[in-house]
Amino acid sequence: MRCAPTRPAAAIGFLVCLVLAPASHAQLLVNGNFEQGPPIPPANPIMAVAPGGTALTGWTVSGGAIDIVTDNYWVPLSGTRSMVLSSSGPGSIEQAFASSAGAIYRLTFWLSGEPFSSPTIKHLEVTTGPTVTDFTFDTTPAWHWDMAWQQHTVDFTANSASTTVRFSSMDATQWGPAIDSAKVELVSAGVGPGGAPLAFAPVSPDPVGSGGRMSFTLPAAGHVRLSVHDVQGRQVALLKDADLQAGPHDVVFAPRDWGVHAGVYLAMLHAGGRTLIRRFTVLQ
Repeated sequence: MRCAPTRPAAAIGFLVCLVLAPASHAQLLVNGNFEQGPPIPPANPIMAVAPGGTALTGWTVSGGAIDIVTDNYWVPLSGTRSMVLSSSGPGSIEQAFASSAGAIYRLTFWLSGEPFSSPTIKHLEVTTGPTVTDFTFDTTPAWHWDMAWQQHTVDFTANSASTTVRFSSMDATQWGPAIDSAKVELVSAGVGPGGAPLAFAPVSPDPVGSGGRMSFTLPAAGHVRLSVHDVQGRQVALLKDADLQAGPHDVVFAPRDWGVHAGVYLAMLHAGGRTLIRRFTVLQ
């Protein structure tokens, strides 16, 4: 934990303690950049993989066939390959990784779609253990030599010793959403024997647009106060002020509902006699 004093707000001064993520940021997914697998001939830059196929190393193909796309067709985010969640209709891929119940993880991936295809807006469903999140991508600015890749993150709390990450196309067409460079990293360790400390994940996504998620894990039942403050220390939103059970919790923050405008803010979590703070940005 690193602490730094801030200027007092009106007549109140307080200490902002920024909670740092664990030093370990090991990638927990196998072949998250989709580079591993059999050779793909330059003359046929797209390889279809049917459900149950093994060409996409580390991943299970389910719900419909998918395509591995090489840089001889479009430019991936990195390396020579990316993946589109469709071959003849909506498809999906999934992978399970070893996790710890109560621990908070972060999935990061990049999203795009086939330029000039229909529908223009691609729809992606991402499942991370108990959490399901929807994303969209507008292919209008994309070209095959510039796919306009967009980065997305999902923070989630594991509820078992194994967690499955699944990417699913929601488009019933030949060209669904494309993804590249997916990775899962540990953000905060869970509650273990002997009582692990209070855990507060970074606000996701950051920056926050129409809505964000604040995830925390309580080592014991007790009263929780979760609030949002501007950088002068003034409270702009009170998201939670209640008694909660031990374990993981998620709270949604919609800036417009609280009249919060663009800027830098602090999410403050008070529980068990401790205060943890996360700094984040609102785009509005």
